[in-house]
Amino acid sequence: MNQFRYLLLLSLIYSQQMNVIPFDWSGQFGYVNNNGAIMWNQDWESNQLLFDGTWSIYPRMYGPEIENGFGVESNDTTNFDSSLVTSYFKYDQGDYLLDRFSMGSNYTEQKRKIHFHAFKRSYYGNFGQYNNESNQPNQQSYILAYESKKGNDVAGVSMGHFNTYSGIADSSSRGLVNNRITSMNTFWNGSFGNFNSKIVLDQFLQRYQVNHSLSAFNSIRYLTRFRASGELNWKDLITVGVKKNSRSVRIDSLITIDWTRYYIKNDLSIFNIDMGLTNLNNKTNIDYTVEMKYRIKSFLLNAGIQKDVKPIHPYYLFRNYSENISPISIISNYYSGIEWTGNQTNASLNFVNLLDKNVYWEFVISDTTNYLWQESDHHQLNLNYKTSIIPFVDFEIKYATQNSFNIYGGGIGYFLNYNIKSNLNLFDGFMLVDLKLGVDRYINRLKNSIIHPIEMVPMTVYTRENLDDIALFNGSITAYISTFTIHFEWINITEMVLSSIGSEQNNFFEIHPEMPLMGRQTNFSVEWHFLD
Repeated sequence: MNQFRYLLLLSLIYSQQMNVIPFDWSGQFGYVNNNGAIMWNQDWESNQLLFDGTWSIYPRMYGPEIENGFGVESNDTTNFDSSLVTSYFKYDQGDYLLDRFSMGSNYTEQKRKIHFHAFKRSYYGNFGQYNNESNQPNQQSYILAYESKKGNDVAGVSMGHFNTYSGIADSSSRGLVNNRITSMNTFWNGSFGNFNSKIVLDQFLQRYQVNHSLSAFNSIRYLTRFRASGELNWKDLITVGVKKNSRSVRIDSLITIDWTRYYIKNDLSIFNIDMGLTNLNNKTNIDYTVEMKYRIKSFLLNAGIQKDVKPIHPYYLFRNYSENISPISIISNYYSGIEWTGNQTNASLNFVNLLDKNVYWEFVISDTTNYLWQESDHHQLNLNYKTSIIPFVDFEIKYATQNSFNIYGGGIGYFLNYNIKSNLNLFDGFMLVDLKLGVDRYINRLKNSIIHPIEMVPMTVYTRENLDDIALFNGSITAYISTFTIHFEWINITEMVLSSIGSEQNNFFEIHPEMPLMGRQTNFSVEWHFLD
């Protein structure tokens, strides 16, 4: 039991390094602050599917299965010991014509597994900004996966199709996003003696069309991404491998970039080391990740250093900031933390520092002497505390502070979150009820750098103008009856109260200068998991 609590704590601590910054309450648009910085131009994976980070940076857009699988390392293996058929569905309905439905089914028997998932979202928005003037949902997502096992070999194939057809706010007229993605993954794991081998093939196809005044390109964009990787592991100690990547982007012209990474990884007691050579544009650069984890009784210490080599965002190549602009982006990352586990109290402190000194920013940001860009590094400090000392009540605090004078902070100086949770056991244990009341605060906000809602790159706004701080009171009630769940959720309770009493004041707020104000949201959902 203690080991289970420890593993649960670790999963909570690592998940707290991700802050979702929504542009609406439905999950349609937004961005992610991942490991201390805005996530952009970064590949990511979910449920073994690859997502190229050029114009896909918001996992929540594609439904709960993709969101829940983001940041979770897949082991590419399934338990085939039992024959089982499980199915589930979840239906949400809320304000402003919010309508979400997801369903799925798993069929498992000895030596094979089949999984299917479907999701759709319809939502107008509190100002009707997502109306696409059709009966088509704003978002549709479909995932199909198959795995089989023969002897010591495990192989599988997964495919996902994601169709976004959504209105989007525009200052001149109603904007429209038509985005279609197909992602496919094929893998094979084999073992012989003390060796384990792995081969993975990923294909990502995207057709991206936007009618919006902020769009830098009027034509349809096509992105094709291919990644092939293979690795060989000896006794779970040393791994050697290679990853070959190819990305082709066609807008008005075609730009193709190929890069290959050769690497060796090993686990040495408290150290995890990943050393690599990345060949890009006929240049070879060293990249690495060196991480240390050390436990002293109830404390877990961790520290790491990372250097990442990847292509720059295609946006800067097509914009022709310089004929001599290098297509290579090199970013360094340093992080450290300490975690403490008590009987009824858990706490963690983590620090992340990111360095981006790529010279192409000199062409992007013309005013290099501007006070906003004198610092070339970005840092964030996270403090998390959770206790259940108070009977029947769990209390947690999440605090993050970051420097906001750069492209990775999003103009937010502080994140502060309080949560009070309580659990009730009713009807002799046949019904479990979770109660939650929370406060989310965004403090010391500046309108200096934000994520571009169309191009998915940082937008620089040279101004000292402040944005109002945000304080959100949220609440929820969840009832569990066996595998059936009923959930009520209230977001921005303050605005609900002000509206109900007819007050001239409101709690609408601006999260992004190019997006409509955000207000309240009430949601009701039912979920059921069942066998056969």
